[in-house]
Amino acid sequence: MSTNTHFIDVLKRCKQSSKEAVENLEGFSEFKKYMHVQRPVEEELETYIKDANQSNRAQLILVCGGVGDGKSHILSYLKSKYDFLADPDRFYLHNDATESFSPRKTSVETLAKVLEPFSDEEIDREQKKSIILAINLGALNNFIDAEEGKKFTRLKEYIYAKKIMESVITEEAFKDDHVFKYVNFSDYHMYELTESGSSSSYIKGILEKITRKTEQNPFYEAYLREKNENPDVALQNPIIQNYELLQYEDIQEKIIDLLIQAMVKEKLIISTRALLDFVYNILVPSSLDNLDHKRMMELIQIQGFQTYIACLLPFQLFNREDASSIHQAINQINPTKYRTELLDQHLIDFKSSKDGADLFSQYIDVNRIPHFAKSLLSHSPWKSEDKKDMSFRNEMVKLFIYLYYLIPQEPHNSFEDQVYDQYMNYLYHWNRKAWSKLSKLYREDVRDAIYKWNGEGHGGLIYVQIGQPQTHYYALQKLDIEPALERVEPREESILTKFIPMLTIAFKPKGGEPVEIDIDFSLYSLLIQIKNGYRPNKKDKFQFIKFVEFIDQLSSKGNDQNELIFESKKFGKSQRYRLNYDDQFDQYSFTEM
Repeated sequence: MSTNTHFIDVLKRCKQSSKEAVENLEGFSEFKKYMHVQRPVEEELETYIKDANQSNRAQLILVCGGVGDGKSHILSYLKSKYDFLADPDRFYLHNDATESFSPRKTSVETLAKVLEPFSDEEIDREQKKSIILAINLGALNNFIDAEEGKKFTRLKEYIYAKKIMESVITEEAFKDDHVFKYVNFSDYHMYELTESGSSSSYIKGILEKITRKTEQNPFYEAYLREKNENPDVALQNPIIQNYELLQYEDIQEKIIDLLIQAMVKEKLIISTRALLDFVYNILVPSSLDNLDHKRMMELIQIQGFQTYIACLLPFQLFNREDASSIHQAINQINPTKYRTELLDQHLIDFKSSKDGADLFSQYIDVNRIPHFAKSLLSHSPWKSEDKKDMSFRNEMVKLFIYLYYLIPQEPHNSFEDQVYDQYMNYLYHWNRKAWSKLSKLYREDVRDAIYKWNGEGHGGLIYVQIGQPQTHYYALQKLDIEPALERVEPREESILTKFIPMLTIAFKPKGGEPVEIDIDFSLYSLLIQIKNGYRPNKKDKFQFIKFVEFIDQLSSKGNDQNELIFESKKFGKSQRYRLNYDDQFDQYSFTEM
């Protein structure tokens, strides 16, 4: 890398629009080699590739997953690592998303031609060239269902036996395991589950690559050069300041936690490209983006304190909703949306204090932001009644909350989300099949919500929908349900890298068949609200229609089909009546309870 390269130019290599973001199987630059962070899915794939190289017969290795999940990057990296992958007599690497033999052929026809050695007709012939196929799950499904797929019944059987298309993790053996291998990127995630919470060694690795204080790090090298060449400007350069903030391990951990929350709560899928683009956007404010170095230096020198504040990492992290889908998701979990007694007290302090700037030095570790700490008192907006300063005050209060999240003087739990923490704990134990840790989830959280969804019936009674919705008359049914558990040995791993990202819960009516429901974080959050007294409205029932259907299925299989309870609610008074059917005498009886 040229010693004349400016810091901003090195950072731009992280941008989504950078040529470094484009993946192919033919090249792996020095920059990409430096930025590479190994993932568990890579270890699994590498094992299969080395085994195939040692094997006397050809193998087909399917590298499956979704769009932008890193398949091409890892294959490109492994190709640069192992010379035998470039031997055309030993291996052929095919990226279904980018390669085609002829513009006249469809992707399915191209794939059929590529995989011909593994068709039913050719598969048992002696062959030595293994194929590594990078393919999205949708394209793989289209291929095996197409007319061309009929020539690949053994491959199709393997895909179904391994449940590659399903949200299931299976290790069951299949007769063609010696011919076919697969890794499914969809089984892996950017974060891991542990008993004490979630973490992400991959995101941590990326952030460390960018911030590591070593000469081998092109980012750090360019950062030092910029500081030495322009020390006065560097002091008030928000990009330099943001990079220095990102170097702190505790700030990295909080950003990682935000990203994991965004993936879980907002169902966000983050690719490596999107992650690097996100890092660029939290370091470089939009006002300094797309400028040449000279113009950027000029703007920094004439910027006011308020402009400098707006460019700092906290605002780039929480106030740039339009920058990316990651920013949009983080905006939904913005710390300004939290309300705790301690936070409310700080907000009251701002209203009652003569100078709110004092609260920053009292509660925030401002020494991590030297130019801000040095300039705050002299530029305090609380010293004036000007309307412009009133607006600036509001921004400063917002900044206080952001900094109180990122760099407080003392640790606190003002931004703790207990429902999220409990959900992640359940997700860990559910994936391990450690049922003893899940009794509260089944017997309280979900069971209570089932019985309270349409109103609390008490005594094992559940409200059922009959005909048009009523305001005075309601129907109830006796329903006795119990958890339906898959009796298997718990997984032994303490850190889960391969898991299903939602809970699949099953209940069965007494003597009936199990009924399943998938519970993601948003549904779990609603179930906890219901357990605590909230009643779902029409919007909730429309949004979570599958849970409505789940309850209806349980109710339709209820253990007492010969009895219904009718409830009359008028003027605050409630009266119940029982309708019984005697199947021996084919008679109904209607009695007041």
